[in-house]
Amino acid sequence: MTTASTTRATREAEAPRRGQLIELIEDRRHDVEGLDRDVRDLRAEVTAAQRAMAQRTEQDEEAADRAERLAVEAGTVALKGRGLLIRLSDSDRDPEDPEQSGAYRIHDTDIQLMVNALFAAGAEAVAVNDSRLVATSPIRAAGDTIVVNFRPLAPPYRIAAIGADRKAFDDSAIATRFRRWTRLFGLGFSVSEREVEVPAYTGRVGITTAEPVPPATGGR
Repeated sequence: MTTASTTRATREAEAPRRGQLIELIEDRRHDVEGLDRDVRDLRAEVTAAQRAMAQRTEQDEEAADRAERLAVEAGTVALKGRGLLIRLSDSDRDPEDPEQSGAYRIHDTDIQLMVNALFAAGAEAVAVNDSRLVATSPIRAAGDTIVVNFRPLAPPYRIAAIGADRKAFDDSAIATRFRRWTRLFGLGFSVSEREVEVPAYTGRVGITTAEPVPPATGGR
């Protein structure tokens, strides 16, 4: 009896405390639910930020790839690859007729025709004596000197062309003529297929107007 009374008294004494605990638990539950909502909201923000970051990175990579492709096409970066190396040199023979001395020398038009034939054969980058050719590069003569990109060149002349097809170049009219001129006049002319380097163009490109070219739809 004494025990039962004590127990009841204890329960009665603890009743208010139990109510406080229940109230405290409910408060904490609301707090936890509130924190859960915050976590969900923050995770949603993180996910959205990651998606935005991923999209921006892809855009940046795409822009970087496009800039790199344009730099290659503009000739402002050095390239290395499989291609052709052509060597041209004046003849070491003395012409029997002085009026035919021009036939024993390499002229600017010879190099122009060689370069055109190389591009027709698929060349993607060409350099003459390590001077990179771009869309505005002149190949001219200044007296007896050949000038490329306004820089005088000294013979022998080395034309490096990345991507040029050997057979297509060999079949070109200028290559055919030079093989004949080599026999007739002793001009130096050799073609080798090998790994070649084409330096970057370092001059000023004097383009005043241009139009964007749509990206190619097919692969190469």
